[in-house]
Amino acid sequence: MSLKISGRLFTGPNDPATAVVRSNHAPAVFAVVDKAGQAWDPQFRLLDLGDTGGAPVVFAEHPDLARWTAAAEGKLSIYFHVPDPDDGDQAAQRAALVETIRTNWPPGGLISTAR
Repeated sequence: MSLKISGRLFTGPNDPATAVVRSNHAPAVFAVVDKAGQAWDPQFRLLDLGDTGGAPVVFAEHPDLARWTAAAEGKLSIYFHVPDPDDGDQAAQRAALVETIRTNWPPGGLISTAR
């Protein structure tokens, strides 16, 4: 199930124990999401987000993994958004998206699943 955050589609969920962004993968914005609640009424909380910036990231070894795990009330997952290369400077797009999301969804903020 993908999530829409700030009007952008984030693909996932990916298990932090196995999620890896390799150096040959496109740079992406990642969202650390906690899924709690009932199966018929899930609640998604944004715990953190960042920009891979083209660097390899092994989420099982991420320095913030313990903090994310402690903050999670349900299942912890990683979601990714890769900007469309046809839309111009991807680094600027990623930076703007991270800033927009941080402004609109403070850590622990609920992500609406309304369509």
